[in-house]
Order: sequence, then structure tokens, then C-alpha cells
Amino acid sequence: MAKFYGIGVGPGDPELLTLKATRILSIIDVLLIPQTQKDKKGIAYTIMEPFLKEGIELVYIDFPMVADEDAFIQAGKQAAHIITAQTKQGKSSAFVTLGDPSVYSTYGYIVKALEGQVEIETIPGITSFCAAAALANRPLVEKDEILTIVPMNASDERIDAALKVGDAFAFMKIYKREERVANHLTKYDMEEDGILVQRCGFKEAMVHSDVIESLHENKDYLTLVLSRKEEMA
Repeated sequence: MAKFYGIGVGPGDPELLTLKATRILSIIDVLLIPQTQKDKKGIAYTIMEPFLKEGIELVYIDFPMVADEDAFIQAGKQAAHIITAQTKQGKSSAFVTLGDPSVYSTYGYIVKALEGQVEIETIPGITSFCAAAALANRPLVEKDEILTIVPMNASDERIDAALKVGDAFAFMKIYKREERVANHLTKYDMEEDGILVQRCGFKEAMVHSDVIESLHENKDYLTLVLSRKEEMA
């Protein structure tokens, strides 16, 4: 029976795909690719390409790169329409995302738009912040510590509230918001135990221990920061 899959392809290294993800990628008939430009298949496609079966149909879904909720909803509906049509033809399809489908992914808009019209299976992937901690041989949290994921597109008020109660932090969506990250790290005395990780999962991955200086110099979209409060370090 035809099914729709949401597949997390991990942070960048094809060897970090799960066995289940590679198996499903090898049997699906249609692959939906999120992108912003028609001439680019995207990073996620590059990661999974070795596992795709020959002759797979590629369908491009235009998800915006700006925070436009209506545009996200419409893109989700567009994808859902394609998925339901393919399923009725007996074709299994998949939408892929970097990292894990449940973490800051446009995949959620597709699931909402489908509204139970087809059978859905979500296949988890390794998140960027877990992979970054592994790359640095660094524990994310220990004992009773609280791990907080901080998206830097949130307001300063919400970020402050999160930083006050957490112990260890993964700062995400930091590209072009580096100065804000630096200010928050300094405010809560977390710059000494912070690291900045660029392009985790790729051959050119870098871990920087001088996090404030690295934030000022960063020009890479695939960047995150891990840090913790000094009393927990």
C-alpha cells in the first residue's frame, strides 16, 4: 500500500542516515524536495542521492526562506495535493529534511495539510545539535541538567526567559543574528564554555572554542552554538 514518508537525513554526513531512512529512500517512487531556487536540488538531496533508486520522480516544493506563515501553509497544501494524487496512483512518496523532521522543519505544514488523507510515517534523523556535541566530544547535558533549544528568531524576552531557567543550551537559527547570540552569552556568563560549530556533518566542519570572536566572523548559514552556564561547566 502506498504511503507518505517524512524522512530526516541528519546533519550532512550520508553515513549518519539511519538504516531505515536509506531503505525507504531506495523504494519510494516520488521524492518531494524543498527548495527556493529551481536550479538547486538542495543540501538534503546531496546527502541522500546515493541511496535513491534509479528513475525516481523528483517534485520541487517552494517553501519560502522568510517568516511568512501564510506562504508556509500554502506550500504545505501544495505538497499535500501532490502527495494525495501520487498515493491514489499507488505511488509512495517522501519529503526530506535536514536533521530531524520534528525539529524546526517545514514538514509539519505538510502533515497538517494532509489531515489524515493518506497514511504517514515519520522517520527520525540525527539533529544538528546532537551531531555537533558528538563532533566536539562534548556532553550536551548530565545528571539533572535542563537542555534548552534556543531559536534566535525568537524575541529577546522569550530568549531571556529560556536562558534564566535552563542549564545547557543549543542556539539555532543564528545566521545573521550572531551579534544577538554574543550579547546573550555575555549577559549570562556563558561565553567561556561555548563552542561555535560550522557545517557539522560535512568534510569542512569546524569547531571553534573562541565563540565570541567566531560569532563576529561567521558567514556560514549552517552554524550553531552550544554553551552552558559556568556553574554547570
